[in-house]
Amino acid sequence: MSLHQLLQEPPYDAEQQDKQRIYEQVINSLSDTADNKMKEVCSNLDTDQQDALMRYIYKGLENCDNSLKLLKWHGHLSDVAGLGCIMRIMSEKRKRVL
Repeated sequence: MSLHQLLQEPPYDAEQQDKQRIYEQVINSLSDTADNKMKEVCSNLDTDQQDALMRYIYKGLENCDNSLKLLKWHGHLSDVAGLGCIMRIMSEKRKRVL
């Protein structure tokens, strides 16, 4: 499944094992993407997908999963989506958990 598809409908209300499976697929997809393609991928996502990707990036950083690559993704996504992406995630009243 492509990253675009994985981010289309994040499993916010799914069972924990389903969330974990999709999280691992997203992290693997991010890890497999060449550095020079990151900005292009981020640009091709809509706002909801960008927000979901940022949530996965933060979860990956929290879990120390390939932190260097995730920091690169964070930089590219922040450039494309702006600080609003980060602010929406940090200021939500109801945390969406992935």
